[in-house]
Amino acid sequence: MEFTVSKKSLLDCLSHFQSVVERRNTIPILSNIKINVIEGGLNLTATDLAIEMSESLSAKVSQVGGITIPSLMFFDIIRKAPETSDITLKLDEKNSLVYILFGDSKFSLPILPVEDFPIMDSNNLDVNVNMKAGDFKKLINNSKFCMGLDESRQYLNGIYLHTNGESVIAVATDGHRLSKSTVNENVSQSFDGIIIPKKAVIEISKILESYDGAVTLNFSKTRIKIVFGSVQMVSKLINASFPDYESVIPKDNDQIMIVDCKSFSETIDRVSTISDEKFRTVKFEISNNNCTVSSFGNDKSIGTENVTVEFSGSQVSINFNARYILDVLGIIKTGKVKFHFSQKTAPTILESDAVKNNLFLIMQMRS
Repeated sequence: MEFTVSKKSLLDCLSHFQSVVERRNTIPILSNIKINVIEGGLNLTATDLAIEMSESLSAKVSQVGGITIPSLMFFDIIRKAPETSDITLKLDEKNSLVYILFGDSKFSLPILPVEDFPIMDSNNLDVNVNMKAGDFKKLINNSKFCMGLDESRQYLNGIYLHTNGESVIAVATDGHRLSKSTVNENVSQSFDGIIIPKKAVIEISKILESYDGAVTLNFSKTRIKIVFGSVQMVSKLINASFPDYESVIPKDNDQIMIVDCKSFSETIDRVSTISDEKFRTVKFEISNNNCTVSSFGNDKSIGTENVTVEFSGSQVSINFNARYILDVLGIIKTGKVKFHFSQKTAPTILESDAVKNNLFLIMQMRS
């Protein structure tokens, strides 16, 4: 096996794999990536048995074949090569080594048998959904910050993807807040909802940062395969039922406050500086087109700031975790944000024209 490829294309590919490959692994081959060399190019694969990432590259191939190579060491060598380098890999099968050559540099790394490298099953995925990268990116990025962290509630530790026939909907919640993001996409097949696990969501988000083509999703109840051009990801799904989230979205929150997103975010950030680090509590007291934002520290310190708002309703006094509010405002970024408050203890709804077809829900904190 022997091939030559540019540093840039190889490094771009390897960078996709680094968080998939386990650094400390009881199965040595999972610390390796597989390189399959065919006429005209390469296919590189990494897996941790829950996620499999693969990518195809063009290369000058002198001899076809396959190897597995230590991922982290290989990545560091390529990263430190001169920017304009062409990288050559050459197999020494007799000594179970691969040589890495560029310029005046020569490295040798041990290899493990390519036939021992595990491959995740990506067959029999009966549902197919095609989307624009921009739409998929919106679904993922506008929901992922609400994913849960509680290992005892695995069904919350991901994004719930489903359809109502006319749209594709992504929902995430950690039990304290919820995000619902919708894109209008004609789906030819109806499908039961699936829960994409947190690690897969993070990898998807990274790929979408630099990809703007078509995205193809194929999935069953247990696995999903996502194709982003030359990059393919296979992931296990969370085998659980997602809660009936529609039942917790209030239908009669009639106390409405409209405020500038950017300036209100800055106010909350300032005032919450003195709040307890664990709970980050801020209090909104709203009446007569004024919202007083206040926070109280453990040492009797107090911070307050008055904000002019548009408000329709009776007086509101309500507490929130500042971080939850700031996370939502960080998604909206610009323009006006609309808060729908309840006169009772129901969660507060946040919406904005800046992120259409998105609904954010935040539970209030006890006084």
